[in-house]
Formats: sequence, C-alpha cells, structure tokens
Amino acid sequence: MRRSIIALVIGAALAAGGAVALPAPADALPGRPYYSLPFTDALVYTARFPDRGAAFATVEQWQADGSPVPTPATVAYRVLPWDSTVYADVNVGITDFGVALDAAQWRRAGSPAPTRGVLPEASEIWQHPGSDELLVRTRYGWDRHSAVWHTMTFPEWRTLGFPPVDRRGEHVYERLSWLETVVARRDRGVDAHRVSFDEWSEAGRPTPGTVAAFPGDRYCSVPGSAEIRYVGIAEPNGLALSFERWIAAGSPQASGSC
Repeated sequence: MRRSIIALVIGAALAAGGAVALPAPADALPGRPYYSLPFTDALVYTARFPDRGAAFATVEQWQADGSPVPTPATVAYRVLPWDSTVYADVNVGITDFGVALDAAQWRRAGSPAPTRGVLPEASEIWQHPGSDELLVRTRYGWDRHSAVWHTMTFPEWRTLGFPPVDRRGEHVYERLSWLETVVARRDRGVDAHRVSFDEWSEAGRPTPGTVAAFPGDRYCSVPGSAEIRYVGIAEPNGLALSFERWIAAGSPQASGSC
C-alpha cells in the first residue's frame, strides 16, 4: 500500500472535516489533473514530483491553472470486520490515501455499501518480534496519537483476505510471570527498559510474553526486617514482595542485603 506523508495529511484533514487544511505546495502545473471527492467540496491535485503524492488545492491555485474541470477520484468504500466506521480508499493518479467518513460524508457520497473483505488504506498491520499477534493501527488524524489499535483475531484476518504485515516493531515485550510490569528490549539486543503505560499503548498494547527472570534480577533482604525485595529491570528502585508475590515468584531466598 502506498502511504505517502502528504496523503496522510490529506486523510487527516478530511477526517477533521476541513476543506483545505494546509497550504498546498506551489507545484501544480497547467494540465495537471485536479480530482473531486464525492464526500467533500475539497479538490485534490497531483504534485509536480510523483513521490510527493497529492495535496489540497486552494481556490486561487485552481483558478490560476484555468479552473480545469476536476476528474472524479476513484473511491472504494471499506469497513473493518470489527467496526462500523466507513472508510474511503481514494486513488488520485499514482497516489492512494484513506480517510474515515462521518455519517454526513457517507450520506453525501450516496450511502455506498462498503466492502468488508479488504484492509482500508487508513489501516496498517503491525507485528512485534517474538509475538504472533497481529495489531491493526487505524489512523483518525495527522497526530501520531490519533489512531485506534485493534488486536486482530484469526477469523478477522481471514475475512480481510490474510493481508501481509505492513510494519514490524523493534522491541520484544515481556514481563515476569508474577508481575504486571512490562519490559521492552530491542530484538536481538540485550538493552531493556521498563515500559510506561503510554509507551505500551503507542505500541498497540501488545500482549507481553512471560519470563521467569530478566538478566541481572536479584532478591535482597532489608537489614533488621523479614522483608524481601526484588530489584531488577522491571522495578529498578526495588519492590517489597508481599507473601503472595513471594510465593508466585518461586519463594526466592535473599542473596544479600539491599
């Protein structure tokens, strides 16, 4: 799937309901095709350089080019197996982009029946190393945080025609069998760090694998106390173990003082 940066901006602007959301690059040429979209008044034109994709046209720019009659863009309508939102997959020349439609935009387009068996252009499939999970990230805006993640089931993947993975993550996500804290380490690397909730969410909330221990983990005792603490990657500042967690951790003996 071709997903250029400019195409992403177009999708974000349309999703926000804007007609012209950013200044179009001044590289439209007379004779370059302008495209109309059935769900908005906005016009799209192809750029001077093909690798720049397409951009919105201002009224002044369109008039300066002679007010050419726009060509209707090729549009296919999609819906994900787990959601009712309708997406428009738009083709303008050699550029494709996708956008989520609100109810008014869908009605303006003629209330088309969407196809359920194709992954929309607004979506991409991620997979993290060491995991069989397929995570679908669907854009709703230009901000990288403006996206919705979904863990795809096998029947959903089959419904979409078994599309390939678009993006592969860089980190393996793991946790201790007795602790909820998620740890990330680079694939084929040894450096690891505790993952914040925001970081885990931005990665699609992958299900972490469970391990018995991380390199460097240790258990220590507090002088003058029966308390045993875990110190390691998952809890760098140390964690006092409750009796239940101590049992779940395998009843470890302290290897020294904290």
